[in-house]
Amino acid sequence: MKPDSRLVELAREIKQLHASAEHERRRKLWEDVMSLRSTQPIINFYMYRHAWKEMAGQEMIYQDGIEEFVERQLRFKLFQAKSMPDDTPIDASVFVFAVEPSDKRPTWGIQTKSERNEATHGSRELPVIESEADCDRLAAPVLAIDQAATARDVQRARDLIGDELPVWVWSDGIGSSPVEPVVSLRGIENLLMDVYDNPAMVHRLMKTITDGMVGFHRQREAAGQCVDRGVQGHVPHHVVPAGLKGKLKGGWQYVSAQSAMGLSPAMYAEFIHPYNCQVAETAGWVYYHGCEDLSHKCNIIATLPNLRLFHISPWTPPEPVIQQLGNRFAYEVHAHPAHVLFDEDPGQVKQELQRRCAAAKGTSFVLTLADVETFGGHYERTVRWAQMAREAASAIR
Repeated sequence: MKPDSRLVELAREIKQLHASAEHERRRKLWEDVMSLRSTQPIINFYMYRHAWKEMAGQEMIYQDGIEEFVERQLRFKLFQAKSMPDDTPIDASVFVFAVEPSDKRPTWGIQTKSERNEATHGSRELPVIESEADCDRLAAPVLAIDQAATARDVQRARDLIGDELPVWVWSDGIGSSPVEPVVSLRGIENLLMDVYDNPAMVHRLMKTITDGMVGFHRQREAAGQCVDRGVQGHVPHHVVPAGLKGKLKGGWQYVSAQSAMGLSPAMYAEFIHPYNCQVAETAGWVYYHGCEDLSHKCNIIATLPNLRLFHISPWTPPEPVIQQLGNRFAYEVHAHPAHVLFDEDPGQVKQELQRRCAAAKGTSFVLTLADVETFGGHYERTVRWAQMAREAASAIR
């Protein structure tokens, strides 16, 4: 099919920005901080796809299909690069999702169930592992891609932008956090009782899921499906060492255990951490994410193999974490998105930035505003945040 000249022009503009001295500076800054060579703070803003629609709705040419998906990526990249005064380098590529076969079996061999509440427009997953005997029904995940359909999407994306940018395929539908599938299959209420009443069953579930997860990533590596990238939004630039292109050891894993936040540090160390370690072993670098307060178990998490970037959420006090872990890792220090977007007091936001920068002074860290799913009509407040973050970061140099 013929290229769409309008999308080709957008892709060319992205390519030009990527080649600019400013975005070269940004990439170098990320390389230095992620390699622990620099203590110059990085300013990073990351929004979810839902928020893109608020910013790119009126000017869209396409409304559905692969065309809409590609166009929205292009417009979002340019919008953020032009409007946000942070240090995020523009990503000069486009991706499509791997298409799964129509007859693909459930990921873990058991069909999950969910219950929807029409009154609240919410839903929740229902336990399908109702007893230990149900563990026998679990099956390891298999990498299943409809190669022909995926190739068509890749080619259509290339056609649309005239091959101006590379197109890659996202095929990781499993993730790297073993407890999350366990919670989906067993239910968090049951699991919190199991750690007391049937700890052997918990270990059996965690081992089964972990083995399947590691095996799935090995399948992706063997199939040439490992992408040479960082962590979307959190590590937007990553240089793959020589000889590791297309290898798991050439990239990152995003590890977390947020659904297990109710466990004590001791229980986390027993039931979660050993399995996270097995997944982390597959990667070259690990980003540990946790929106809960991690200050009481950060010393446990610190022993995670290949850990490089440690998430300090708005609900984690940075001082005890940095006091305990020091300069061994880079930190992703988050601002509270609700304060930025929905509070009317910019002075509070400024004070929070100053306090968090002071706590992280002397370490390699990223000052981040993320988890943004809506701007509530106030995108300009995120721009103001980036400007205040720059001032706070400059004050500690």
